Amino acid sequence: MKTPTHFVLACTLAGIAIVAGTQYKSAAQTPDNLTPGMLFGPVYVAEGQRLELCSSNLGEGTLQAIVHFRNLSTGEVTRNQELTLPSGGGECAAYNGTGHVVGMARGDGRASDWVSPSNALISTMAVVDPASGTKVSVLGVAKLWVRGL
Repeated sequence: MKTPTHFVLACTLAGIAIVAGTQYKSAAQTPDNLTPGMLFGPVYVAEGQRLELCSSNLGEGTLQAIVHFRNLSTGEVTRNQELTLPSGGGECAAYNGTGHVVGMARGDGRASDWVSPSNALISTMAVVDPASGTKVSVLGVAKLWVRGL
């Protein structure tokens, strides 16, 4: 009986690839042209409601956040709103308009605080109805944006 040498060779190479793959550890790197941030939504904002994107800084030092909103229903993109977040403090940016809206916040400061699971920066976006209070609240998803956009 003949030994299936091709099969043995293929299994050996697959085993080597698996062992090598488990030994290789990559390190996350942030290129200089990227800035960390968060994406919120989309959520629907009805007539008479407003959208608030609020952030608080649970870390040391001050963070700067640049927030803008994009209305997916109308195509509107708001001007940047700058928030200053001191250690232990927070601030909100607001949007008034109707439609499906996303909020985007990008930071200038300690990048690890914007994207780390340690939650040194806590942010939420909420639809607020003056007649009945908060309707919807969503957490942000960590993202990286190209600087200058």
